[in-house]
Amino acid sequence: MTDRSPARPMSVREAMDRVLAAEREAQAQIESCRTAAERIQSDARDRARRIKETTQRRISDVHAASHRQTAARIREMRREAARLRAAIDYEPAQSTAVRKAAQNLARRLTSGHNDDH
Repeated sequence: MTDRSPARPMSVREAMDRVLAAEREAQAQIESCRTAAERIQSDARDRARRIKETTQRRISDVHAASHRQTAARIREMRREAARLRAAIDYEPAQSTAVRKAAQNLARRLTSGHNDDH
């Protein structure tokens, strides 16, 4: 048989103790969540900093490689130009005329103006 006696009503003190215990438990859970969130945020900041440092290092490496390749190509072009100049036997007047023509062409190409119009 089942006991059908009415449950003993809770005293005000017992009710308050239960509410306070539930409040303490909720507060502890909130603090635990806050601590976990701070740890996650700190870890995310650290990871972002490492990504930024790695990216900056890679960009610097690419720039340095580009500068090295450009310098090597310029040296190669200068050697080729010197070789070609040595192969041409201009008279002094012709050499001066060619140099002036090259300077004029370079100025026109780099100034953005077209004097042919």
